[in-house]
Amino acid sequence: MRSDVVVTNMRGSYNEHLSTHAVTFLLAFARRFDYYLPQKQWQRGPTMLHLPDTTVLIVGVGGSGREASKQCAAFGMRVLGCDPRTTEPAPGMASCSRRPRSRTASVRPISSSVTVPESPDTVGMFNAALFARMKQGAYFINISRGRIVVTGGLIAALRSGQLAGAGLDVVAPEPLPPESPLWSMPNALITPHVAIYGAPYRQKWEEILLENCRRFAAGEPLLNVVDKKTWY
Repeated sequence: MRSDVVVTNMRGSYNEHLSTHAVTFLLAFARRFDYYLPQKQWQRGPTMLHLPDTTVLIVGVGGSGREASKQCAAFGMRVLGCDPRTTEPAPGMASCSRRPRSRTASVRPISSSVTVPESPDTVGMFNAALFARMKQGAYFINISRGRIVVTGGLIAALRSGQLAGAGLDVVAPEPLPPESPLWSMPNALITPHVAIYGAPYRQKWEEILLENCRRFAAGEPLLNVVDKKTWY
């Protein structure tokens, strides 16, 4: 619906917590916690990943994506990005593309970390066809929105071994039903949409709100203006 009303949001309030949650999933898989945590016996398992030999693709290079890039680079990983709004690499990122669908498929990363917002262009973006084009044995991490993933396609990719694992803080639907196959999959690590927990975001919300009130009264440009065509 067209409207002259200017809408702002609170983006940037929990970048560090979102990125840390995503990287924690990645480290858990690299050190094979998905294998060891369920074990009840002293038994060594599969080979672990050497992070400097891995490539991570960050889909959505906003605030949390930029923070994740810095953290991944600090562990020696090769970091690539894609975002329809920019080709400017984030700190620690080797390169960035504006074409997420083709870029995601062609890079064939060891790990793909998703930080894109939900919008008409991203709903169902990660589906069976896209998972099939990723490098076999890659890991998929989603800390943004569940509806950008076709859950059935994700389950099929995990079952077939096309994906080695998935770290999910968000799913579709939410809450994830008890009967979902994801709960019983050893290669799926799931947290219940808690990536921002611990962030002092209410204080940041107040700061952004008060600053926008000041700017509005002074006739200055507002912070975090939403493009209503893209939903963010």
